[in-house]
Amino acid sequence: MKPFYQKLAASPSESVIFMDEEKPHFSVPWHFHPEIEILYVVKSSGTSYIGDSIHRFTEGEISIIGENVPHWWKSDSKYYDGIDTTGIKALIIQFKKEIFDRSFINLPEMQTINELLERSQRGIQFTCKSRKLLGQQMLKIFSENGIRQITELMILLDMMANTNEFKYHASLGYSRTINTFDFYRFNKIHEHIILNFTKLIKLEEVANTSNMSPTAFCRYFKKHTGKTFFSFLNEIRIGHACKLMVEGNMSISRASMESGFNNLSHFNNHFKRVMNLTPSEYLSAYRSGNYKDI
Repeated sequence: MKPFYQKLAASPSESVIFMDEEKPHFSVPWHFHPEIEILYVVKSSGTSYIGDSIHRFTEGEISIIGENVPHWWKSDSKYYDGIDTTGIKALIIQFKKEIFDRSFINLPEMQTINELLERSQRGIQFTCKSRKLLGQQMLKIFSENGIRQITELMILLDMMANTNEFKYHASLGYSRTINTFDFYRFNKIHEHIILNFTKLIKLEEVANTSNMSPTAFCRYFKKHTGKTFFSFLNEIRIGHACKLMVEGNMSISRASMESGFNNLSHFNNHFKRVMNLTPSEYLSAYRSGNYKDI
C-alpha cells in the first residue's frame, strides 16, 4: 500500500479527464496527483482513505478531492475474493485548477467555486439530498461530450459550492507534504497503522518506523494531523468496527475485539466520542435508515 505519484494524461484534445470505470474492483492503491478529482460511486462499497481520515463508502457516494491530497478507494474484500462478481462502476472527473484562467476564477461570479476548490484540500463528501442531485448531474455530464461536458461540469461545481449538505474527509489540522522526504515518512507511518491497527500498536513501535523518539514522534504526528496518535488510531478502529457491524452483521462485542479493542467499555467510550452515538444507537439508526454517515 505504498503511496505513489500518479501522472494522469489527458488526450491532446482534452483539458479535463472523464473516466467511466467498470471493473471487478477499485485497483489504484494509495496515491496522489496534481489534478482535482470528483468521484461518483455508481456501484460498489468499501473503505476510503483520504488525507488523515478513514471513511466507509457505499453506492451513491460523491466526493471532491483537492490536488495532491493522498487518497485510496479500496473495495470490500468480497469484490477481490470473487464473492461479488457484479463489479464496480464509478464516474471520475479529474482536472487541474489551472484550466480556469486567473482573471476568470477571480470573477465575483466564480467566488463560491473558487472557495470550493480551496476547501477541497480537505476532501469533501456530499450528503443528504445533495448527494442524489449531484449524482444525477454526474450522469448528465457523462451523457454529453465536448464543450457540453465542460458546461455541465461548471454547473456541477456551482451546485457543490452552494450546498451546505457536506462534510470534510480530512481534519482541519491535516497538512500535506507532497514531493518531499517528509511526505514519504508520514505515509510510511500511515501504512504501518493501516496494516496493524487491529493489533496492539505501541508508541515506541510506530515511532521507530520514522526513526524518531516517542516524544518527537508525538509532536510530529500532532503537527501533521491535528490529532494525537492514539486519537487517530482509535478513529480508524471505530470506522472498521462500523463496517463489521453493518456489513458482517457482527455483534458489538466481537466487532470491538476484531477492531483492536480488548475492553468493551473502552470501545464504547471511544465509539461515543468519535460517532456521537453509542454502538447500539448507531446500529439502530443505521437499520432504520436514519444514519447516513457510514
